[in-house]
Amino acid sequence: MVGNAYLVDGARSPMGRFGGALRPLRATEFAAPVAAALLDRAGLRPGDVQRVIAGMVLQDMTESNPARIVAQRVGVPHDVPAFTVNMQCCSSMVALILAAQQVAQGEVDCVLVLGLESMSNAPHMVPGSRWGHRLAHGAFVDTLKECTLAGSKMWGDPWDMITVAENHAKVDGISRREMDEYAVVSHRRALEAMDAGRFDGEIVPIEVPHARKNVRLLERDEHPRRDISLEELADLEAVRPDGAITAGNAAGINDGAAAVLVCNEQGLTRLGLDPLAQILLPGTAMVGCDPHLMGYSCVQALDAALDAAGQRLDDLDLIECNEGFAVQLLACARMAGWPSDRLNVDGGSVGLGHPVGMSGLRIALHLAHALKQRDLKRGGATVPAGSGLGAAVILERV
Repeated sequence: MVGNAYLVDGARSPMGRFGGALRPLRATEFAAPVAAALLDRAGLRPGDVQRVIAGMVLQDMTESNPARIVAQRVGVPHDVPAFTVNMQCCSSMVALILAAQQVAQGEVDCVLVLGLESMSNAPHMVPGSRWGHRLAHGAFVDTLKECTLAGSKMWGDPWDMITVAENHAKVDGISRREMDEYAVVSHRRALEAMDAGRFDGEIVPIEVPHARKNVRLLERDEHPRRDISLEELADLEAVRPDGAITAGNAAGINDGAAAVLVCNEQGLTRLGLDPLAQILLPGTAMVGCDPHLMGYSCVQALDAALDAAGQRLDDLDLIECNEGFAVQLLACARMAGWPSDRLNVDGGSVGLGHPVGMSGLRIALHLAHALKQRDLKRGGATVPAGSGLGAAVILERV
């Protein structure tokens, strides 16, 4: 018998710029204080957690299974299992879906879910060095660059995310000016939300080692730009000759971590918790689509989640869709008929940044907060990912 699943509460770090304030820390090092602060705020002991599930993309073996590392750093008992999911940008939303399914099935009643990424610390590899290069050259391979290919070289179709975004611009007929206009909207909505304190309930300040001081306290997202303008964006060179994608109308490369608690009714009662939102089950989805038009996966995922929940688009008061590129968001909003006044109302990844393993969980957490702040009932969060993957959840405020 399947029960219910609830998003109890959540927290996140501020999002750092690429090479910015969070660069001295590994992903697990700034995720651990977020998780610890969440447990403390909920009045829980680490021993109250029965499972830890994380989403992270750019892992290396010095930080193997980040879920287990964070669990150990915050004092979760040794006998509590932990595992990490990699489904590209969908990773931490899939971690949330798995947690919801497991508490609903009664396997456990309290799960700590994580989404984390340090893109600033993505390592370089030297393939072949184990056995020696003899007379051949050894070359550094940038795992961050390879991440943009989503493994597609391995099936003989190496399209990186810029190529996919340019394909969307061509197929969906979206101009450079439209992309730049939306980028301004994303930054301005993010800044308005920051200034109004709408992120304050989510953010845990992070102490970072500093050269001249003992620590530096990062308290606010670094990526949103107050000086952004359409004129400034128009002056940026496109990444590709004769292209439309620029650093200004694409999501940022960022660092950050988020954590949420997911419980069933038994967990809420056992721990004395009041949830922010119910995760509808059925009402989650994971999908695949043509990798060359990977943006469409977020529409397909949200539609599938709505169908599973027996809901329609008009039943959603708010929609959070991760913005890999302005063109992707515009193409999908047009395709799905998403109303702009309900979509990414506090900015998206173009303005706020996109730590790839964090973003899926971040938008779900913010959706829960945004529903409460606006006294609204129901919302959907959806993420497209490289290689043509998508995931979505439907939340109802409790």
